[in-house]
Amino acid sequence: MAVEGAERKCPLCGQDNNCQHGENSCWCSDYEFPQDLLDMVPEDKKRKACICKSCVEKHIRKKGISVPET
Repeated sequence: MAVEGAERKCPLCGQDNNCQHGENSCWCSDYEFPQDLLDMVPEDKKRKACICKSCVEKHIRKKGISVPET
């Protein structure tokens, strides 16, 4: 079963995070998120929903970090 409800919303931008955890293998399962990106998540939303790939890509473009493969 795919993630539903509030867990489907990116804690940074509020858009659908398209998380496939529990249904399929999700790109984020094997990706090591930069700590400075994780630190941007509000305290009340930490460990409750995945950051969307769009927010990750925006962050890594700014930092010059390698892009996760899909």
